[in-house]
Amino acid sequence: MIRVVTLDEYDDKQLAKFSRTLYTAFGVGSEHSGSAELPAGFSEPLDSEKVLDQVKAVRAYKDDKVLYLTSRKLKERELPSGKAPTNGFSRFGKDKAIISSNPYKDLETGYKHVARLALHQLGHLWELHHCLDPRCSMYPPWTPSFAGGEPTFCTFCREKSEQKIRLAKS
Repeated sequence: MIRVVTLDEYDDKQLAKFSRTLYTAFGVGSEHSGSAELPAGFSEPLDSEKVLDQVKAVRAYKDDKVLYLTSRKLKERELPSGKAPTNGFSRFGKDKAIISSNPYKDLETGYKHVARLALHQLGHLWELHHCLDPRCSMYPPWTPSFAGGEPTFCTFCREKSEQKIRLAKS
């Protein structure tokens, strides 16, 4: 199950559409599991790793993946090659990820890009690596063509995610 938890206000119809897209991509249940409050002391841009460490946990089963959704800007990540713009973060092979719908005014305005970011970060939770196919959601998100792509997987990444999901089921 994919549990979408909002850190800011979003329209219920847009969240339902978003959950359907996640269900279509992964073939597992997806639902809006409520809202969570950002812990005290956070300011924009948000430090993704600290948010994942400190945000109140939601009720989930062992195999569930939790995707936090915020409209706030995320802090750039420090990499050996310099600072990288960050629209999402996940801990590879773990259970939680965060994405931002910033700079879009609502989920519908930037729907394809935000949905593609969600697939990308959730893919990392299921241990998918970056893909060489620019049409795939696992294509590196810092590339110029990423934002314009559809929220789908290539055949290879789709099959690999299905295999990982089957192996993870309890």
